[in-house]
Amino acid sequence: MSIRRIVNITILGILLIAAVIGIMLLGSYLGRDNNAVELPEANTPENRPDETDPEEIAPIEVTRETIQAVIATLYRPPVYSREVTVERHWNEGKTEDRIDVYVDSGITSLRTMTTSGAEKRIIITPDTLYIWYPGDRDIFTGPAESPGDQNRTADEWQMLVTFEDILRLDKNDIISAGYTEYEEELCVYAVYLSPLLNYTRTYYISLEIGLVIAATEHDKDGILIYSMTAGKCLIGEADALMFILPDGTELLAR
Repeated sequence: MSIRRIVNITILGILLIAAVIGIMLLGSYLGRDNNAVELPEANTPENRPDETDPEEIAPIEVTRETIQAVIATLYRPPVYSREVTVERHWNEGKTEDRIDVYVDSGITSLRTMTTSGAEKRIIITPDTLYIWYPGDRDIFTGPAESPGDQNRTADEWQMLVTFEDILRLDKNDIISAGYTEYEEELCVYAVYLSPLLNYTRTYYISLEIGLVIAATEHDKDGILIYSMTAGKCLIGEADALMFILPDGTELLAR
C-alpha cells in the first residue's frame, strides 16, 4: 500500500470520527430541557423588597454636641401670626405679658398687653423701630436695636431668646439636648447654663416652623423666674392692618 493511500485513509477516518462526535453533541443539545434553567425574576414592584417603614428610620441624633448644627438648618416662615405669653415670676407673684405677633415681608408688628391691661404697639422693620401707645399722637421712631437683624430685635421686644442666640453658645454651656414633643408638636430642645448668673434655661424649638414655642428659666436655686409659651402659629396669615402707623403710613409694600 502506497504512503499516499495510507494518508488518505487516515484523513478520512479523522473526518468520520469528527462527524460522529458532532452528531452526538447536536443530539445532546436538542434533547436538553431548556425549562430547567431558571432566569432571574424581573425587578417588578411586586418582586422588590419592602421599603423601610418611615417610622423605623432613625432620626439624626440630637445631642449637646449636635444641637446647634440641627438648629442651623431651621428657618422661620416669611408670613405668620401667633400669640405669645411671657410670665416673670417674683417672690410676690408674677407679671404676665400677652403679645400678638404678626410677621410679613421682613417686618414684625407686636401688640403687647400687660397684666394691668396697658397696651403698647411696636413695629420693627429691617432698619427702623416704631413704638407708640393707643391714643398717642407722637410715635417714637429710632434705628433698630440690631441693625440688619430685625428678627433679633423683634425677639428682644417679645422678651424671647432667638434660636440664633443658641447658635452662639459655647458648647460647654449646653447641658443637654434632644428631640421631644411639646403640646403635640415635634421639637428639639436645648438646656444650657448661663455662665454669668448660673441660671438654667430650657428652650423648645419647633421643627415645623423654626420658632421657639416654649421656654423656661430657673435661678441657681432652681426657682422658676421666667416662662414663655406660644399659641398656634398661623402660617401665611398676618393682618395687614397691623402694619399701618397711626398717621396712616402703610409699611407693607404691596
